[in-house]
Amino acid sequence: MNPTKKIGVIGGSAGMGSWLVQFFREADFEVKFTAKETGEFETNAELVQNSDIVFLSVPIFAMTEVLEEIYPYLHGKVLFEVCSVKKFVVEKFLELQHQLPDIEVEFHSVHPMYSQQITKLQGQVVLLNYSNRIGGEFLDFFQEILTKEGAFVYHVGYKRHDKIMGIVQGLNHFNVFVSAKTLSKFDGELETVKKFSSPTYRIFLIYFTRYVLQNPRLYADIQIYNEYVLEVLQIFREEADMLYHYIKTKNRTGFIKYIEEMQHFFAGNTEDSELSTRLIHQLGQLLKED
Repeated sequence: MNPTKKIGVIGGSAGMGSWLVQFFREADFEVKFTAKETGEFETNAELVQNSDIVFLSVPIFAMTEVLEEIYPYLHGKVLFEVCSVKKFVVEKFLELQHQLPDIEVEFHSVHPMYSQQITKLQGQVVLLNYSNRIGGEFLDFFQEILTKEGAFVYHVGYKRHDKIMGIVQGLNHFNVFVSAKTLSKFDGELETVKKFSSPTYRIFLIYFTRYVLQNPRLYADIQIYNEYVLEVLQIFREEADMLYHYIKTKNRTGFIKYIEEMQHFFAGNTEDSELSTRLIHQLGQLLKED
């Protein structure tokens, strides 16, 4: 695709917005952006009016407000939103489409499953969740360039997306933050814990640090705006209480049965079992080199 289209990124100074600005500039597109504190246009409306393709990349809590703000200026444009939670954003778009039928806009809901810190797309995942038009030229180009650089692109409906993200993001983030908080309160000697951790356990510490030191506002919004997260966390709390009870009462039989009951669910996942061994060996080598 000849990069003659002008791209505008709303929220382009941080997060995924900053990644999009850099990504498309490196692909030789003309890219402008707005941001809360700094930007190349004074208003989002002005940016939209001077763009052919618009990426909406603002914090989750501001998504519907900004979408409503720019919608009247989107006629003839292509709009991508890259929110981590989909249902409430897509349904807001459908509501605006019904309210303002004269505004014709090509709309795509996309979720890049990585942070702005990623510099290589090899092995990364991008989810396409909703499109109001099939065969959009820029969407096809976007998918092509992502896969060419090694990313996996999957199509999944926006409601199904949020349900799966209740596990992938909601459960995993919750688990990381509670575990990290426990570590900080129980002992606090991080360097000692690191020293005594084999590569198997050091992996956990690496990800505790990675997530804790990133933007907590993003994780708060993912937990709060995805309606499936509470359902997942309720199960988590019940299971945590159950396992805690077995340990507190020294019920060894109950503990063993608890683990055995879930083994069938993971038994066929030999790929990840083998991958974990490779990761542990590679991490051990990296730690030795340091």
